[in-house]
Amino acid sequence: MTSFSVAAAGLRSVLTAGLRSLAGGRSIPPSVIWVPAVFVGGVLLLPLVYLVIRTFDSGGEVWDLLFRQRVAAILGRTVLLVATVTGASIILALPLAWLTTRTDLPFRRAWVVLSALPLVIPSYVAGFIVVAALGPRGMLQGALEGPFGIDRLPDIHGFAGALLTLTFLSFPYVVLTVRAAMLRIDPAMEESSRGLGRGSWATFFFVTLPLLRPGIAAGGLLVALYTLSDFGAVSLLRYETFTWAIFVQYESALDRTLGAGLSLSLVVLALAIVGLEVFSRGRARYYSSSSSASRPPSMVRLGRWRWPAVAFCSTVVAVSLAAPMSVLGYWVVRGVSAGEPFNLVWEAVGNSVYIAALAATAAVAAALPVAALSVRYPGVLSGLLERLSYIGFALPGIAIALALV
Repeated sequence: MTSFSVAAAGLRSVLTAGLRSLAGGRSIPPSVIWVPAVFVGGVLLLPLVYLVIRTFDSGGEVWDLLFRQRVAAILGRTVLLVATVTGASIILALPLAWLTTRTDLPFRRAWVVLSALPLVIPSYVAGFIVVAALGPRGMLQGALEGPFGIDRLPDIHGFAGALLTLTFLSFPYVVLTVRAAMLRIDPAMEESSRGLGRGSWATFFFVTLPLLRPGIAAGGLLVALYTLSDFGAVSLLRYETFTWAIFVQYESALDRTLGAGLSLSLVVLALAIVGLEVFSRGRARYYSSSSSASRPPSMVRLGRWRWPAVAFCSTVVAVSLAAPMSVLGYWVVRGVSAGEPFNLVWEAVGNSVYIAALAATAAVAAALPVAALSVRYPGVLSGLLERLSYIGFALPGIAIALALV
C-alpha cells in the first residue's frame, strides 16, 4: 500500500506539472473543464486519424495520384476561390459593420438583423437560385427577352457564379466579428487621435483599423473555412474544388484511398489557413481595446451620405436575401398552382428542424468546455484545442461521416 501511495502521489505530481505546463504556467484548470475539452478534441481527431491511416495504408500509390497535374489544378482553383471569397466578404462587410455601429444610419438595428440572415440559406439552395435566376436561360433572361430581345445571358457557371454565391452567403461572418470588435473599442482612443489633428479617415486607417484586425482575421478565417468546405454551391455551379473532387471519388471509385488522400490534403490546407490567421494576429500586442467600451462612441453624422449609405445596405440585403427569397417564393407559388403535394415537404421541414435542434445542442455542449478553457486558462493545451476545433469546419461532411461509421 505504501508503494502504491507513493506511485499515486508521483503520478499526481507529474500530471499536475504537465497540466500547469500546458496551461502556460498559470493556474491548473479544473477537471470539469479540461477533461470534457480534451474529450471533444479527441472526437475531432477521429476523422483525421481515419484519413491518415487510410492514406498511408495504401503505400506509395496514393502519393503518385495526389501529385498529378489534375490535383494541382484542383488545389489552385480551391485556393483562388477561398482567397477571392474571403477578400470580397471583408470588403463588403467592413462598411456594413461601420455603418451599423458608428453612424446615424436609419434603421440600424434592422440592417444588423437583415445582414445576418443570409447565413440561414444553405449553399446548395443558393446555388440553385443563382442558376435558376441568372443562368443563360434563367428568370432574368426571360424577363429581358421581351423588351430587349436578349435570348441568352452569359453562362453563370464556374468561378464567377461560385464567387458571387459564396460571397453573399458568408460575408455575415465578417460583419458579426467586426461589429463585436467595434463595440469593444474604447472611443477615447479615436477621440484622442482626432484631438491630435488627424481627420476621420486617418483615424480610421491608423487607429480603428488596427483595433479591428483581430475581428477581421477571425471573420476571414470563418469565411475561408466555410468556402473550403462548401460542396453545394460549387457542385451546382460546376466549379471543381477539393470537396467536389472528394465527393466524386467517394461516389464513383471502389477504392476510396484517393478520396481519403484528397480529404487529407484539404485538412492540410485548412491547417495552413488557421496558421495564417494565427500569424496575422501574432500575440495581439499591437492593439488595445477594452473588454467593453466604457461609454458609447460618438455617432458619425452621415449628412448628405445618409441615403447613399441606405442604398448600399439595401443593395446588399436585396442581393443576399430578398432576391433568393423572391425566387424561392416564385417556385413555391408555381408548385402550389400546379397542384404539387406538400405533405412530403412538411415532413422534411420537421426532420430538418429536429436534426438542427439536436446538432445545435450538441455543438454548444461541445464548444462550452473548449471555449472556457481557451478564455480562462490560455496556454498550449487550450490553444491546440481551439485550433483543432476549426478543422471540423473545413472537412467535407462525407469524409467525417465515413470516418465515424
